[in-house]
Amino acid sequence: MRHDLLAREISYAGSARSRGGRALIRVMEAASGRHRLIRRARGYEADLAAGEDVWSVMARRYGLALEVTRGALETIPAQGPVIVVANHPYGILDGLMLGHLMSQRRGAEFRILAHKVFGAAPEIARVVLPVNFDDSRTAAQKNLATRTLALVHLGENGAVGIFPGGTVSTAAKPFGIPGDPVWRSFTAKMVARSDAAVVPVYFEGANSRLF
Repeated sequence: MRHDLLAREISYAGSARSRGGRALIRVMEAASGRHRLIRRARGYEADLAAGEDVWSVMARRYGLALEVTRGALETIPAQGPVIVVANHPYGILDGLMLGHLMSQRRGAEFRILAHKVFGAAPEIARVVLPVNFDDSRTAAQKNLATRTLALVHLGENGAVGIFPGGTVSTAAKPFGIPGDPVWRSFTAKMVARSDAAVVPVYFEGANSRLF
C-alpha cells in the first residue's frame, strides 16, 4: 500500500497541455520542496485509521496552525446553508487550512470548490467540487455542472468553501503587495441563487517574492 498517496497525487502537472509543459511543472514542483511534503505524508493512513480526520492529520504533519480571532470560528454556522469565501495567498495550503477550519464547525458535512487536481486524492475527493481552469468550452460546461452540485449541496443545508479569486494571490508589480485577482462572477452567481449565509475568511500573509 502506498502511504503517501494523498500528497503524491496532488500535482499541477496534469493541467499542462504539452508534454514539455508537464515536465517543466514537475521540475518546478520538485525544486520547491514537493518531495519533502510527500515524505512528511508517509504513514498518514495509520492516523486516519486511529480516528483522526484527514484535515487535522495534514495540518499536524505539515506543521500548520491557525491563529483565529476569539469568537471568529463561531461566525461559521454549525447548521444551515453557508458559503465560506476566502482569499488565496499561499496556494494548496489555503485549501488544506480551509478544510481544517470548516471541519471544526461542520464535521464531514461540507464541500470545497478547488482545482480539479485535488480530486485525484481519494481521501479528500469526496469533499472537492472540481473547478477546471482550462480555456475551453468543455471546461466551462464542467464548471457549470460543479456550480449546480454546489447549489444542490447548499439546498440540502450544506456548507461550501470557495476561493473567489480562482488563483493564488500575486503582485501586479515586482515589488508590489500581493493580492487576489478580481473575484469572479462565478461566486456571486452562486450566492444569488442560494439562500445561504456568506462568511468571509481572511488568511493573513503572502508567499515570498521568489514565488
